[in-house]
Amino acid sequence: MDDASGQASAAHHPRIHLYAEHLQNIRTLSIQASLATFSNTETRATLSADGSQLSLSHEGETATIQLPITVPGGHNDATLVIPSAPSKELTFRVSLEEKPGSNLLGERPAGGETIVPWMSSHLSASAEISCANCRSVLIPRGAVTQWKDLPSEGWAEMMDFWHCHKPDAPHDHHHAHGVHGSAGRGIGANSKLAVERGVGLVGPLELLFAKEDTQNIKVSSTHLTSSHENTLLCIKCNTNLGNFDTNTQAHRLGKQSLSISDNPDSAPISHNTELWLSCHLLTSADAQGVRKFKVYRHCHATEEEEETNSPTLTALQIWLFATDLVISSSAAQTPEPLPVLKILYKYAEVPAEESTGRLNTQALSEGELELPQHEWELLRRLLEESKGLLPSRARKFQDWKVGVLRRFTRDGVYGT
Repeated sequence: MDDASGQASAAHHPRIHLYAEHLQNIRTLSIQASLATFSNTETRATLSADGSQLSLSHEGETATIQLPITVPGGHNDATLVIPSAPSKELTFRVSLEEKPGSNLLGERPAGGETIVPWMSSHLSASAEISCANCRSVLIPRGAVTQWKDLPSEGWAEMMDFWHCHKPDAPHDHHHAHGVHGSAGRGIGANSKLAVERGVGLVGPLELLFAKEDTQNIKVSSTHLTSSHENTLLCIKCNTNLGNFDTNTQAHRLGKQSLSISDNPDSAPISHNTELWLSCHLLTSADAQGVRKFKVYRHCHATEEEEETNSPTLTALQIWLFATDLVISSSAAQTPEPLPVLKILYKYAEVPAEESTGRLNTQALSEGELELPQHEWELLRRLLEESKGLLPSRARKFQDWKVGVLRRFTRDGVYGT
């Protein structure tokens, strides 16, 4: 599940590397070609008659890609102009003219919005939830009869702020923060989330259930973490499913570890972890209102003590440079165009004292995110490996490395 099917094979080094991306906002198709040897008068770049494919021939070899968008044109193959000066790096830009009835913006991966699978409106009482790894049933059909979306991140703090600063209400701070304030109404930051039996609570990346509604789940015998949660494991295969929240007595299951069957006639569906990671980045960007993050590794108590003794912590600094890009690469394992995030990233050594309380404060221009150790390592590996999809000179931008992560699309999640 964790391997990215769109990644290039490290063992294969083609003599021609074709790459294209659709720059939707300026209606342009950007094409780059990397050659093992210098171009010459016999080098040819040809656009197919239907405008869906590009082929480049050089020294007896040919590479072909399916373009991210069909280029409007005539009924014959079109030859792109190769620069006369010999070069190993070729660049083309094809301007896309809008014509009546055409859709040059194409099918954006999310139509400008973040696609999040399995929200409450897409789940029903007939849904069955299983372990994505071994298909052991965790939530049987009928156990949950109602689904509700969880409030957005930071909802309690915002409610506190709103009730303290309502423009049309007297600013009685003693009253607002007393027993009759927001905490007294059960909506303050310290309020306890109620999890009812038969009701599934749905977040962008997790599902919460009363423990009585679940089965085939065990709580690990590890120590309590700093957030008072214990790890939940699948009884059959020991897959990490999420956490047991001792405050709410709820089972908090990560969507990336689950598969869901909508009804008895439908097969269970699960999604690649890479897609969930990109979804995590996008929803965090939406919640925090930033495009740049420092991504830290979540540590258990003993690991935190060890890191405290270390003068620095390694964080992954990322910049969501383009969030709804569609690319094509001759180095991909599949011929279809790939909807991706283009991410600029680098490693940052953060002084340990600066990381204290890092999830309680935010810089105006940079957010912070914490991932479990294995997800942090997977994110790092996926970004490093994705450079194989890009031509060599597109893998760096100033002091940043460049990578891509595949992302959810509306058709991929909901079908056509």
